Amino acid sequence: MKKSFIKIALLGSIMFSCQDFLEEEMVAVLTQERYETAAGIEELVNGAYEGLRFFHNYEWAYTLTNYGTDEFTNGGGTDQVMWNTYTGLLAPTETSNLAPLWDNMYSQINLTNTGIRNIPVVFGNDPTTVQLRDTRLGEVHFFRGFSYLKLVEQFGDVPLKLTPTESDESDFPRDPKSEVMKVVMSDLRAAAALLPATASQPGRLTKAAAQHFLAKAYLFRASERNQDITVTTDLDSAAYFADEVILNSGKTLAPSFEDLFHYTAPNGPNEMLSEIILASQFDDTQALLGRYGNQTHMYFLSVYRFFPGMTRDLQNGREFQRLLPTDFALDNFDMDNDSRLFKSFQGGYVASNSNSVPTWTESNAPSPDLVGELKFQPGDTAAIMVINKKGDTRFTPGYKDTFAPLIIARHSVGADGSESTDYDISTYPSLLKYSDPFRTNFNDAKGTRDGIIARLGETYLIAAEAYGRKGDYGKALTYVNAIRERAAYKEGEDRGRIYYLSTGNSYEETGSTVGEMMATEDAFTPGTIESQKEIYPAGVSGKSEMFIHFILNEKARELLGEFHRWVDLSRTKTLVQRGVQFNADAAPNLREFHELRPVPQGYLDALQKDGTPLDSDEKTAMQNPGY
Repeated sequence: MKKSFIKIALLGSIMFSCQDFLEEEMVAVLTQERYETAAGIEELVNGAYEGLRFFHNYEWAYTLTNYGTDEFTNGGGTDQVMWNTYTGLLAPTETSNLAPLWDNMYSQINLTNTGIRNIPVVFGNDPTTVQLRDTRLGEVHFFRGFSYLKLVEQFGDVPLKLTPTESDESDFPRDPKSEVMKVVMSDLRAAAALLPATASQPGRLTKAAAQHFLAKAYLFRASERNQDITVTTDLDSAAYFADEVILNSGKTLAPSFEDLFHYTAPNGPNEMLSEIILASQFDDTQALLGRYGNQTHMYFLSVYRFFPGMTRDLQNGREFQRLLPTDFALDNFDMDNDSRLFKSFQGGYVASNSNSVPTWTESNAPSPDLVGELKFQPGDTAAIMVINKKGDTRFTPGYKDTFAPLIIARHSVGADGSESTDYDISTYPSLLKYSDPFRTNFNDAKGTRDGIIARLGETYLIAAEAYGRKGDYGKALTYVNAIRERAAYKEGEDRGRIYYLSTGNSYEETGSTVGEMMATEDAFTPGTIESQKEIYPAGVSGKSEMFIHFILNEKARELLGEFHRWVDLSRTKTLVQRGVQFNADAAPNLREFHELRPVPQGYLDALQKDGTPLDSDEKTAMQNPGY
């Protein structure tokens, strides 16, 4: 199936220049007449699926979604650091991330406009093809609504273009976000009505995908950033469509959180889970991976190749060290009871050689016969990343030296007895959600695994937020606790050495933690013991406000690093509040105007009014405030 989606035929000039990303994926030059045939429609729709790969292709995957939030700050690789620090380099003239998003979304929109116009004509009302007609029409409606949602999330007002652009056009001013969101809702509703309940091939859109994004779109419009355009029924609609996915789509949560990200083979079990609602399609067929492949495997990894016994290898990945988890991201987990912490981050590294491996000495050898022997051999554990709590005084230099592997403790004790840490901007726990050991070699950037765009775990939290905003906290907690039940350790579950070393808990603790993981309203009720266990920004008060931050905390535990965070903080107008408190690198420059991105300068420079390019004042008026 996946190979059928790889070939793409994009046609028709658009009003904005395309990046070489799109040019790289084009395989043929066709005429518009091609899209007036059934074969051409198949190529067009497959091309729209190819457009989903954009979200996992390159550094824009994280710069537009994870940088500059409470979850992640910049590591040692600082190529795109302005997206985290909000310096003046984050400007309309930035072309590495802004322009690709803008151009690719409008290229996708232009493609789907052609499909929406042509599909009813090509297929007509022939009873033998009516189902195929409806499915293909549902697909292109979905892709157009999805693309406009991605644009309005980042930029607010954007140009609306609902007919194909087949020649140079330049008179496209920004339309109000209220009108854009109406198109988003209309397209996704059409998709939900037309798409099948079950996909004809793995990776194809279903009704559940349209309903998931409908719930997300209604929640977006009901959020604080959009209070000026909120419709009174938005929360009802968000809850309704989320419930449709959860209760009536046949989708089910994966049995274990770890199942989602345990990548054992291209097109393997984790990519076929019922929980996955929509994913960009990749595999290990090199000729079909395009210029980039899925490159998200590189960005969350810290540097490990300088540890004793280690070198860069395929299993541990190519470490671009872009995203360093904040203290909030780690402290936000109940590490004693919530399995998601140690299932999300890499705790240990296995030695591949004996280079630089230290030897046992008389002062630290477990037995005299080991003095002078290597502490570990290839195939043994070379390093352990300890994620422990502040105030843990176990990890003194002498204590760490008694271990065979290198011990890297988040909270340790220096030689002088002072509080210390073994972490730095290049040494920190690596997020494992995108690891990819099936590339051609350890330096290959082209990843092979599918990129999850929507999964049922997020749908549960969309429903929870919608019900909580409506004041139905009991229903909200039903959905939160379903996610938490899965996140708990099960009776007898192997928690692993890293868990016990990090928490200091006894190895005898192997019982279920489901009871400890269940949340009540006390978690977001002012003054309760449970609310004090949550990490709330300073100044948060009142149950309704605390609930929003409670849901944001829960999303940070369930969806950490899954390319949603900046939008969630922007739409809830908590970006500044949480970014300033939890992201020290963002704090000095982060301001309220950063809740929207700068509109690309290339668009403004190409824009004309009555055949005349905009002057500087008109461009300023067309730009988002603050840029």
